[in-house]
Amino acid sequence: MIHYKKYKNINMKSSCYGKWYGRAVHELMEFDEFVEHMAKHHCVYSEGTIRGVLIEMEVCLREMLLEGKAVRFDDLGIFRVGLETAGKNSSADFTADDIKAVRLNLHLGKRFYARNLKADAKFKEADKYIGDGNYYEPDGETANTDGDGD
Repeated sequence: MIHYKKYKNINMKSSCYGKWYGRAVHELMEFDEFVEHMAKHHCVYSEGTIRGVLIEMEVCLREMLLEGKAVRFDDLGIFRVGLETAGKNSSADFTADDIKAVRLNLHLGKRFYARNLKADAKFKEADKYIGDGNYYEPDGETANTDGDGD
């Protein structure tokens, strides 16, 4: 079940000012909980084996990305790096010093396309009685679940 909260656009410069939208809110599942879930979910491997494989995957994925490789994980997608750079007036002016940041990009596979996820998803408005009312959001904020849009 995907929980969402309602929020109001309060940016007076936006053409969408005053309109209401939905935003997904998430209960954060820690790595240990995910490993335990995998071990109990159609899996013949122990928690220790799963933990070890996932940790090694993380280490090796980072290593391969930093070597300039893109890595495909079956239907999950392709992991690769992207760069944030400063613009220069000519090719000759551009150097590695103009690279501001390295980003991780994931180009999703078919199983994770938005249309496929939407077809399988079920939705429910989040309320203060679900869990402890604290949900993880990508921007790091704790979601306000009372529906007032703040």
